Amino acid sequence: MKINKAWHEKNKMPKNANFEQRVKWHIEHNKNCSCHPGFPEKLMKEMKKKGVKY
Repeated sequence: MKINKAWHEKNKMPKNANFEQRVKWHIEHNKNCSCHPGFPEKLMKEMKKKGVKY
């Protein structure tokens, strides 16, 4: 899995990110970097619980 270092440097996860910020960050991350495809398990569970489509 290849990391897009430039993208990561320009797009830090906000400190104390709320649910919406985390979802948005991971969606953009998946589009721009392949270091960790998908979403973290905890976030996926929360997304399913809230009915969030990606």
